[in-house]
Amino acid sequence: MIGKIEKLLNMDDYDLEAVFTPAIVNLLILDFVFTCTILPVAENTLWWQTALTIAAPLAAAVVLTRFTMHFFRAVAKFIEDILYRKDRLRFPTTSMLLIGDKSISKTMKKRVRTDLKTLYNITMCTKAQEEADETEARRTAKDAVALIRKTVADSKDAMTRRKLIRYGLFRNFLGGALICLLLCIFCWAFDFSRTESSNPVILTTLIIYLLLIVVDYFITKSAAVDYAETLITTFDKLNHNEA
Repeated sequence: MIGKIEKLLNMDDYDLEAVFTPAIVNLLILDFVFTCTILPVAENTLWWQTALTIAAPLAAAVVLTRFTMHFFRAVAKFIEDILYRKDRLRFPTTSMLLIGDKSISKTMKKRVRTDLKTLYNITMCTKAQEEADETEARRTAKDAVALIRKTVADSKDAMTRRKLIRYGLFRNFLGGALICLLLCIFCWAFDFSRTESSNPVILTTLIIYLLLIVVDYFITKSAAVDYAETLITTFDKLNHNEA
């Protein structure tokens, strides 16, 4: 079933690994909690059979999956704005181009800044300008990063692509997981109000899911730094003919 949906959605490698996969994982966890919550209520009724018959066709599953993918990704981008400020002004790639940042070597940073001036006529802010107006310095760096990203993308560098997909995978899982966690909590509350006791299966799933979100948060932050370092390093190599 999932394989057929994957084919009909006509996705590239990024959509498949970084958007489709985390959406499906989140939906499977949510479906498990829904099953534990709803089936005990619906086991003596017929309405759920009718609902299943309507929702079962593959076309409906494709539409739902596509919507869920885009919705989770939109939430993930909102979370990204919270993590790195609006317009990604504090995203690692932007920060790494600033003189005050120590993530990459001074030598590489100098080469990259020179290349940006030579290739795109972008003059990066000096240290004094950064200290006087950090926001403007970050905006300049952000514009430079967009050009760096395009240059590297045009080169079709496989490693950078893998790092981007890895970051997108964990970021999009985090966005979807936060929405699904809220729905899972609602399921637990509904079940608790109905039975006046906490279902251990649902509660255990909630705890595990919460731990997954916490772990994924730190992995996402790490993956962002990893992608940023690879992006800038690849740009430097492309302009200096390094293997």
